[in-house]
Amino acid sequence: MADGNSMIILNMCDFCSHERPDCGANPVLAEKLNLGEQISNQISSVIACDKYKSPVDVLKERFHDPNL
Repeated sequence: MADGNSMIILNMCDFCSHERPDCGANPVLAEKLNLGEQISNQISSVIACDKYKSPVDVLKERFHDPNL
């Protein structure tokens, strides 16, 4: 962190199996929290979501599905 900020904001949508905004989620965006100075593309990042589904969980479900 060259700029001295130890906060890294990841957009949960980049790691989710659902497609936003079609997923119908009610996400919490980084801009709603007081996280200090943020890069402009980070303020619209989803940092919490009620519909998040990990691609790993999808693979686990498929791997353990006896019908596959």
